[in-house]
Amino acid sequence: TTEIYTLSLHDALPICHLATGLCILILNLAVGALKPAADIAWLDIAGEGGAALLSLMWTFFIFNSRPAGWVTRLLSGGLAFIFFSYWQDVLDEFIQLPAHVHWDHWVESGSMPLGMILLTLGIYHWHREQRAINRQLLKRERIFREHRSFDALTPLSDARYLREQLALELQHTQQPVSLIMIDLDCFDHSRRLLGSADGDRLLRELSELLVLNLRQKDLLCRYAGDRFAVEIGRAHV
Repeated sequence: TTEIYTLSLHDALPICHLATGLCILILNLAVGALKPAADIAWLDIAGEGGAALLSLMWTFFIFNSRPAGWVTRLLSGGLAFIFFSYWQDVLDEFIQLPAHVHWDHWVESGSMPLGMILLTLGIYHWHREQRAINRQLLKRERIFREHRSFDALTPLSDARYLREQLALELQHTQQPVSLIMIDLDCFDHSRRLLGSADGDRLLRELSELLVLNLRQKDLLCRYAGDRFAVEIGRAHV
């Protein structure tokens, strides 16, 4: 049996960036002539080449530390254009292009601001993404710190912990406490269609989604099966 491997966009982007850099090199060699060694500014090459190499390394780190998605594409695209700008700078030190050639100026001067804009957008959305992750971690911090029991399937506390928290709330406050019960309709049917493993994964992903959309002081528990409980009250003791 012949297995066909399909390259994902996340895997293909680094190859496209390197291929574009190679095309820039070939274009310079095709239309230009190598400069004499006496005309080469080695200090400029060290600075510009080092910056180009660092931008490539940063791109590699981005692809290896982040999941696929448009934020990753913004970050890697910004770094790629910054690399193209520095790469053309380096090639200008080695290759003399004819006076009528102007595209090198567009590659050198146009790529840098475009790269900085894309990189800034990527960092901004990465910042928002990280804040959402931090909010989620803060909601769980108290449970982790107390080493309370967790549900066996989802990263939530279980029904016993919910009962303990409700008892504490009723003892220490006169303010009303709200309890919301969430029951998934037709989950058993979905589980039969998806299979046991994917059904469990659906429950875990749903619990993550619920946690992200609650306030820090609210408590989400898996009550039983496909039922969840949300306690809406003051910050827990």
